[in-house]
Amino acid sequence: MIATVEGVLTERGTESVVETGGVGLAVLLSTGDAERLPPVGHPVRLFTHLSVREDAWTLFGFLERETRTLYRLLLGVGGIGPKVALGMLSGGSATEIAAALHRGDEKALTRLPGVGKKSAARLVVELGAKVPPELLAGLPAAGGGSAPATPATPSRATALAMLASMGLVPPRADQVLDAAAASSPALADDPVAWVRAALKQLS
Repeated sequence: MIATVEGVLTERGTESVVETGGVGLAVLLSTGDAERLPPVGHPVRLFTHLSVREDAWTLFGFLERETRTLYRLLLGVGGIGPKVALGMLSGGSATEIAAALHRGDEKALTRLPGVGKKSAARLVVELGAKVPPELLAGLPAAGGGSAPATPATPSRATALAMLASMGLVPPRADQVLDAAAASSPALADDPVAWVRAALKQLS
C-alpha cells in the first residue's frame, strides 16, 4: 500500500504527476485539491489511496489525511466506486459532505456528482455514524438545532432506539419520525408502527 507520496510536482491538475526518486507517479485528485496544489516545480506531499483492479492500478491523492479517510469510507458503500467517490469530493468539500452525512441531509448529497436518491439514502444509513470527528469540528452539536415536532416520550425513545439499531443517525431519525407523525399523529403511540411508517419516508 502506498500511503503517501512526496516529491516535486511536474504536472498540475486533477491528473497530476509527482516525481520522487527519479519516478513520476500519476495521481488523480479532486478539483478542489487540484486547485490548491503548489505551482509546477514545487515540492508537494499527498496522502494517497491505491485502487487495484485487474486492468489498472490507480493512485488517488489528497492534501489532508481526513479527506482520504472520508474517501475510503465512501468506497465502503455499495455502488460508490473510486471515481464516483472522487467526483463527490469534487462536488463538495470533505467537511460539507461530512456535515450532510451527519445531519442525514440526503438532498444535499444528491447534489453531488454521481449520487442519486437511493445512493444518498444508503450513504446516510451506512456512514452517518462513522464520520471522522475531526471533520465535524465547528458543527452544531447534536440536538443544538430546532426541537422535534413531536415531544420526547417513551414511545419516541423506543422508536429512535429501533432506528439507531438499523444504522440511522439521530438527526435523520428525528426527521423521518416527525414526518411520519405529521401524516398520522396516532402513530406516536405505537413505536413499531411509527418506525414502519418512518422507514417509508426513506424510500
